[in-house]
Amino acid sequence: MSYWMKSLLLLPFLLAARGYASPLQKTFFDWQVTCNNLNFCVARNVPGDNGLVMTISRHAGANARPLLRIDYGNRYTGELKGGPLKENLLLDQQRLKPDLKHWNVEHHHWATTNVISIDEFLAQALEADSIQLTWRPQSAIALHGLKDVLLLMDATQGRGHDASAWIKRTDHHAVEVLPEPPPPQMLALVHPPLALTAEENRGLIDFATWRINANECLLDPLRRKVTVDPLSDDKALLLVSCEMGAYNVINLAFEVTRTQPYVARGLTFNLPFTPPNHKMKKMELMNAEYDTLTGELLTFSKNRGLGDCGTATRWQYNGREFVLAEYAEENTCDAWHGSDDWPTLWVSQHSVRQ
Repeated sequence: MSYWMKSLLLLPFLLAARGYASPLQKTFFDWQVTCNNLNFCVARNVPGDNGLVMTISRHAGANARPLLRIDYGNRYTGELKGGPLKENLLLDQQRLKPDLKHWNVEHHHWATTNVISIDEFLAQALEADSIQLTWRPQSAIALHGLKDVLLLMDATQGRGHDASAWIKRTDHHAVEVLPEPPPPQMLALVHPPLALTAEENRGLIDFATWRINANECLLDPLRRKVTVDPLSDDKALLLVSCEMGAYNVINLAFEVTRTQPYVARGLTFNLPFTPPNHKMKKMELMNAEYDTLTGELLTFSKNRGLGDCGTATRWQYNGREFVLAEYAEENTCDAWHGSDDWPTLWVSQHSVRQ
């Protein structure tokens, strides 16, 4: 057995010992797979800018809830012209005619959550080279890498020795797989803080613009944009724009007392994991916005102007600090989906304060 395979088989047990799963995002040939901290995994063929994309996902644990779908067209392209998928898909140049009894079939969209239907479809696709449209051959799903992706999903979810595995299946019952890790609990604010008075707002903006220690800011004070929001009844959140690019603004965040003499504390945002293709857990705030009512800080970093790839995060203020609530990332810039559909690497669950 190769070292890579041994590492994959050991992965779920090492992660379980730490109490949460280590998120990942990898590309195998023509396929990208992402698994988050709950071991939920989703994969699709890339790039998707030829219009035809197959997506497959599955949750961890015995209640796997798998989903397989094929789509021609998306939110960027709208509904594309052409005949229905049901009559116009080829598998290695042969007409693809799966049993669609348990599929949701639309003109340009197929989807199923039926385990048997998914197994039957994969049995055909795993040994093939491509799926393509009869009347538009350039709209194709390259299947190279699909088996590697499903093998990684199996290993991440601890399905190497049971009947729910997609690749190396045995007769063991699915209840023997590792359970889904518990989601981190987010404690939301009980009550929104008191709104800032006009006097507080003026004083804090003046302080942030001219007197706050923002040596990391490259922008001249006259060009900096400052937003002020109440964090609590006695503290405020200052967001100061310090760098500007073509698509993104880098912000610095400060916690400041609402009354003079102002006392400011720079805030750092450290992720609970090191994202793929990144070197540090510390995160720069990009295009940050704060919601006073929910205590959520949102960031959105675009890799290009279209906004089809990049990183989006949500941080929850719990009365003391900001904690990561959600992290989504899409590294493939192929005009397939927007930030609300990017694969997640970190998710959480809100808890009600007792």
